[in-house]
Amino acid sequence: MPDTDQTSFLSALEDHLHAVVRESVVAPLQSVDEQLDEVAGLCRSAVQSGGKRLRPRFAYWAWRVGAAAGADPRPLVGPAAALELLHAAILVHDDVIDRSEVRRGQPSVRAALAAGHRSAAGWGDPTDFGDHMALLVGDLLWSAAHDTFDDAVGGLPTDLARGASRVFRAMRAEVLAGQLLELRAQAGRDYRAATAEKILRYKTSVYTVERPMELGLQVAGAADPVTVAALRDYAGAVGQAFQLRDDLADLFGTTETSGKRTGDDIRAGKPTELLGVALNLASGPQVDALTGIVGRATADEADIADVQQIMLACGAAEHVRRHIADLVATADHALTRVAGDTDAGALAGLEEMLVECTELSFVPAP
Repeated sequence: MPDTDQTSFLSALEDHLHAVVRESVVAPLQSVDEQLDEVAGLCRSAVQSGGKRLRPRFAYWAWRVGAAAGADPRPLVGPAAALELLHAAILVHDDVIDRSEVRRGQPSVRAALAAGHRSAAGWGDPTDFGDHMALLVGDLLWSAAHDTFDDAVGGLPTDLARGASRVFRAMRAEVLAGQLLELRAQAGRDYRAATAEKILRYKTSVYTVERPMELGLQVAGAADPVTVAALRDYAGAVGQAFQLRDDLADLFGTTETSGKRTGDDIRAGKPTELLGVALNLASGPQVDALTGIVGRATADEADIADVQQIMLACGAAEHVRRHIADLVATADHALTRVAGDTDAGALAGLEEMLVECTELSFVPAP
């Protein structure tokens, strides 16, 4: 049964996001020139269509753990909206970097803009146009995220505002560092497990689970060191498991389960634990086949099917599945260490988030 308090919070979040996008992104663009209406619409869609709102939800449940009984969650709505705007900006930029055509089952911003250029028979290369415009769309959303965050924490007590700002600034730097590390690893074909683990932590875990939960605790003014430490351990385990699950979804899932075209991470040559394990476990011919496909942007469905078969046959997929199971156990244990007087509904919410973020029914049995 859905938690009614969470439902109310998410409803307030959606209202706030709609208002911010309308007033801070769409209206300024439309006031300049009607030619920007398409861009304004894509900005709106990037924020308002299809997201799971994982980051605001993790922030909310952490806030529930740390807040006094009966506390009002409205001070968290603005910071949570900033998390979602930042996420939207990062996805738009990520699709440019990865040359992705699909996001959340729809054409990515870059693909939509390129298609518009193509249909209008515009001058120049449509792909370049789509990429250049998408970079600016991402910048608009990035700016809106920071403006929204600054406005939100301005209404908090000074000590809470300072702590929340520290978390948000750290998260911003960490996710960019993770992206930079990933690009360097791709360029150097560095598929070592240690490299993949560091990228996983900073590009995904920190900004999907760890920092959003820390932000929720900061806004709540949580101070119990045992509870804070337990939630930190929970967040680290869930964040890592979520990315490992995403790696499996990219290869074995569908557009419905991953929101992207199947195998895009393989085509991009992304360093993942799944790939690193496979290169260690696979036979010589299997390694040769993998290295011939990984990083090849033109890899077709048959190539991706070959990679799927190798990942299953060599045991790499099962290795990652077991790693996820171990991380789930770590997260479950962390929740048992939370202070005994904690809101039981909040702990149940965190348990539900754990299940949602680690569901693996799309992976074939070994």
